[in-house]
Amino acid sequence: MAADLAGTGIDVNLLLPGGATRTGMTPDSAPEDLRATWLDPAIMGPPICWLASRASDGITDQRIAATDFADHPPA
Repeated sequence: MAADLAGTGIDVNLLLPGGATRTGMTPDSAPEDLRATWLDPAIMGPPICWLASRASDGITDQRIAATDFADHPPA
């Protein structure tokens, strides 16, 4: 989509949590040691807010991992 929308002023990026997240769709029967490694879905908040802000204008065709966002926001 980023290539199709190039030059239109519409930025297209892919935001991933960076690992498995705890959601309503994850099984309660999963082993506790495995569930302890799952990310809190709130990890997506800061990069979502950044992507919705003017600070991200012009950033397009990027794959952004929320786990890396705090230390290395896209430039």
